[in-house]
This record gives sequence, C-alpha cells and structure tokens, in this order.
Amino acid sequence: MDQIERHQVSSTAASPAFIERLADECIRASRPLVSLKKVFLGGAPVFPRVLERARKAFPNAAITTVYGSTEAEPMAELAFNSISEEDFAAMRNGRGLLVGAPVSSLQLRVIRDQWGKPIGRIKASEFAEMNVPAGHPGEIVISGEHVLPGYLHGEGESETKFDVDAVRWHRTGDLGYFDSRDRLWLLGRGNAKIEDRHGTLYSLSVECAAQQDPRIARAALVEVHGERVLVLQPRSGYEFETETCKRQLAWASLDRLVALARIPVDKRHNAKIDYELLKLLLQRGS
Repeated sequence: MDQIERHQVSSTAASPAFIERLADECIRASRPLVSLKKVFLGGAPVFPRVLERARKAFPNAAITTVYGSTEAEPMAELAFNSISEEDFAAMRNGRGLLVGAPVSSLQLRVIRDQWGKPIGRIKASEFAEMNVPAGHPGEIVISGEHVLPGYLHGEGESETKFDVDAVRWHRTGDLGYFDSRDRLWLLGRGNAKIEDRHGTLYSLSVECAAQQDPRIARAALVEVHGERVLVLQPRSGYEFETETCKRQLAWASLDRLVALARIPVDKRHNAKIDYELLKLLLQRGS
C-alpha cells in the first residue's frame, strides 16, 4: 500500500488472493488506493466477493477479470461494471462463474464433454457436430495464434491437443457453457465434476455459491468414498454452522460439509484448489 501510494501506481495485475488481501487492508484501515485506474485479476477463479471488495478499496479503478491459462492468456475478459444483479444472483444460485466474452484474437468453443479421452485428428464436419448449443455445459477448447501449439518433446499433447483438418486446438480441461449473450460461464475442471445417483454436479457451481458467505474464505467440492463433500475454510475470526450452509445449498444434494483450517492451494497463485491433495487429506481423516 505504501509503495502504491508513494509511486502513484495506476494499474496492476495480480491473483485474486493478492488483490483480496490488499482490498481487505484498505477497507480495514479506511485507506482506499485512489491512484489505481486499472486492476486486472486472473490466474485463478475470481469470485464476486473479491470483485465487490476491490470496488470499495480501489474506487477510481476499472476492474477487469481475465480468464486464461498458461497455454493461452487471455481467453475471456469481464468488466466488473458489466455484471448485472441478475448475473450475481445466478452465481449465488449455482449457475457457475461468469467470465465474460471470449477475446477476439482466438476461437473458443464448447464441445461435448469427453475429457480424459484423446480426440486426435478430425474433420471440420465432425468438429461441428461436437459443438454444443448455448446453455448446455461442455468442454472448453480454443485455437488461435497466441495459443500454445505443443509441449516439450510432445509430452501431454495427446490429452490436450487435437487437430481439425490443419488447425490445432487446445483442450483447456475446463467445463463451462455459453449463455444467450455469448458470454462464457465456468463450471470447474473436467476432473472435478461429480456424477452420481443425484446426477451431475460441477465444482465451481457450488464453490462460487458457498463463497458468497462472508464468513467463508475458501470452499472446495470433492467426491470422497462416493459422497459429495463440501470443504469450507472459515475466515479468521468467523464461525459458521455447517448445517445452515448445507440448507442454503440444498440444490447441490451435499452429503457432508467439513470445516478445515486451511484448504490446500497452489503455491504460485495461492488460489487454485489442489483437489487431489484435498481428497487425500479427507481420505486419511475419514
């Protein structure tokens, strides 16, 4: 904060974990950072609560979320002031996480979910049949000049790359859908989807809804021993009733809610859930 004020920093790009901590301190100290004119958040899911706190902390800034990956940055962008009350309500009620319109420099499609199965080389007519209509969830794939075409020694390409005639496409591993306005909504990682006796449940649908509660710092949905388990990390100094939260998320048909002092996340952004490690911790503790 001192450095931003001293040097009159006008723009910044950072992970939501960093921006949230900065915003929290600004609000706590009643010390808004008025020099900031542009704030970009990305590298991990950016939930509505973080955006709302950033708006309070940086009152003069245009706040933008950026959806991308190591292989392609950016893929979609969303200005905070374009999010309607209807959009916020949809995110609270399990519709997923809105990330905005795809950028014009690439092609982005949502295809029938077949994550985990190689696609290989196909014809344009076959690819057209794989595309799903607006409102239907599927696998997010991209193509463009700034999309990484391959990896060192080709490792991992069979899982994440495919060719439509002579055009290389990248499979992001994310699931989502287009709405009627051609905006992209994220539903979570393909390997985090739960399919059981209740139907299909997507991780980000539940996590985004759960993290509307100001008492919850982080939420993660996993399947453990055939159960739908939502893990919650309370914010420091806050307490919450898991049963109350479970009732609020009745549409998700959760089997258990578990409170953890810290949900494991990636070291780079301090925001992406490490689902495999979390499952291992829960299995050891069950």
